[in-house]
Amino acid sequence: MSVAGLCGCASMSFKPYRESHFINMDAEVIRAEYAKEKRTETLPGGLVSTFENKVRLTLPDRKRLTLYQSFSPFGVRYVSKNKRHEFIERGVYCLLYKDGIVLFEGVHCKN
Repeated sequence: MSVAGLCGCASMSFKPYRESHFINMDAEVIRAEYAKEKRTETLPGGLVSTFENKVRLTLPDRKRLTLYQSFSPFGVRYVSKNKRHEFIERGVYCLLYKDGIVLFEGVHCKN
């Protein structure tokens, strides 16, 4: 098996252009790295939107998630391909959901 097969192509092609950190009330930190990947999404009612960003999150337990920008009525929203994880940024605040349950709620902190 190739190295790309072991690591996953998504992580190998991820070229971040910026990075942020968010901290919660328990002093746990999420690292967010932002990269470009153009994709389209068809919304209910047939409206087609084009998005250009994705985010790779490194969670407090060191697990990584890659999510893709999606439609949001407020803030910036990223969703995993399987739709189980959702990351929303609004101003200095962030929320991370898994299956609709809040896993992390934090604020932007200095790197």
